[in-house]
Amino acid sequence: MPLRHFAATLIEHGRATEWVTSAVLLGFAIVLALPGDTLSGPGFRTFRDLGLDEVALAVPLTLIGGIRVAALLINGNWRRSPELRIGGAVLGALIFGLISCAFGWPYLTGVGTASTAASTYSVLALSDVLSAYRSGADARLARI
Repeated sequence: MPLRHFAATLIEHGRATEWVTSAVLLGFAIVLALPGDTLSGPGFRTFRDLGLDEVALAVPLTLIGGIRVAALLINGNWRRSPELRIGGAVLGALIFGLISCAFGWPYLTGVGTASTAASTYSVLALSDVLSAYRSGADARLARI
């Protein structure tokens, strides 16, 4: 894919937010899949308390992020791609919202300090809510 075409797909067609949030999901999954115990850090206390490990998080995040990237790549070439994008954005908003809650919970319960991750993942969740809305508009246009 030529760089010019990629830039047009990313910026001019309003999908930049979807690409960013999909990349964040994949990046999170890749870091979790690397050797070592990523969740051993103090910021990941809630994840451990919930009984989650790296594999339990990395596998679904990889699948969802990968499907979202595929949907963005085929967007416009297949009639049902807006629906795939809506589903991916809704799942992304849910995942980022839950991750935000997991990072914010220790502070809210008084057992830990505030984390910038909580606000960062909240912004990503909001971005995916907006992406779902945008994809819904695209789905309506695809039916016309």
